Amino acid sequence: MHAVDTTLLVVAAIFVVGAAGEAIFRKTGLPDVIWLITVGIALGPVAGLVATADLLAIAPLFAAITLVVVLFQGGSQLQLGDLTSALLRALLLSFAGFALVVLGMTALVLLGAAVGLLPESWGLLHGLLLGSILGGSSSVVVMPAMALARVEPRLTNLVSLESAFTDVYCVVGASVTTDLILARASSGNPGLALAGSFGIAIGLGLAAGMLWVVLMNRVAKGEHAYTFTLAALLGLYVLVGQLQGSAALAVLTFAVVVGNAPTLGRWLHLKRERHLSSELTVVHAQIAFIIKSFFFTFIGLMLGPPWPLLFLGVAGGIGLYLARRLTVRVVLAGSSWSRAHRAVVVACLPRGLAAGVLATLPAATGVPDTEMLPPFVFAAVVTTVVVFAIAFPRARSGLARGALPAEQRPAEGPSE
Repeated sequence: MHAVDTTLLVVAAIFVVGAAGEAIFRKTGLPDVIWLITVGIALGPVAGLVATADLLAIAPLFAAITLVVVLFQGGSQLQLGDLTSALLRALLLSFAGFALVVLGMTALVLLGAAVGLLPESWGLLHGLLLGSILGGSSSVVVMPAMALARVEPRLTNLVSLESAFTDVYCVVGASVTTDLILARASSGNPGLALAGSFGIAIGLGLAAGMLWVVLMNRVAKGEHAYTFTLAALLGLYVLVGQLQGSAALAVLTFAVVVGNAPTLGRWLHLKRERHLSSELTVVHAQIAFIIKSFFFTFIGLMLGPPWPLLFLGVAGGIGLYLARRLTVRVVLAGSSWSRAHRAVVVACLPRGLAAGVLATLPAATGVPDTEMLPPFVFAAVVTTVVVFAIAFPRARSGLARGALPAEQRPAEGPSE
């Protein structure tokens, strides 16, 4: 069979698996991404139809487009009233979880180097680097899954905001640590870098979003509404990145502003009501589905030798789950969240896009002995996705069976 025909059949198969996976998710709660990763494993490590080296060249571009599309879809569905109540808890959950993962991965790296599973040159900074890469849940997995599951808004907002914040922590943490290893920023201040990244992203995201709200009836409702919107998102992503801000957080901020256009339009006393057109949201949902399908197939394709690193990555993924349980127990202690709600939050730990992109960053920037980092990271990513696939349906079922609204429940103590 001709190579073009083979490629077309593979693309068709990915689309079918992605659509079938969403249908299965709605009925069983089993996340659709697990099937896409399986297809990637079958095409790459098993059948050898795609070479890993060929994929590494397109990884940054592919990941950036995926991030922009999925964050816009998720962020535009978040409502300001719900976000206000979830903001503080999301900040606590994201920071505590990130810090615990960084400490745990640092210990794992030091142990792995001591017993010969990792390069002897790997030390404390390499542990901090790996912890930063794997420190946050994936908005690409969490946001679409919560939307499909139709979980109550306060729960959706908590884990969606958390995943957006940890994307920022991961990007800033990995970038700063990489520079420290290369001795380019030994006098830098990571805390100042993080604050600057947040400030630039939120400021420009707000400004661009408000401008889009004002122009929405003229620009974003015509024949090429989606084309203009996607162009604005990509331009914002590049601009914020060039200014050393968090491009992901800027896109999310823009999406939240545009998604709340009716409310903001009334605040600004605009004469005509602003809102995203139904045509635009339908087109974007289809584009997001296509890109997400390719991305998680890509993750499966990237798995491969050396096998000891894959096994160590699986152990790291299990450790991420244990750290998640501890973080949720501590952060939600004494709150009104029921056991079923906490189980859902615990399940929302999967790593994905940010980890996949950042795993290739150190080697690309010249950090020695990091060429074998991707197998470890991808194995940990797949492990957390498998844990999510097992835990999320159970947690969702428990929530549907007996969780009462918060106002009807007495406050709970720290015990689960």
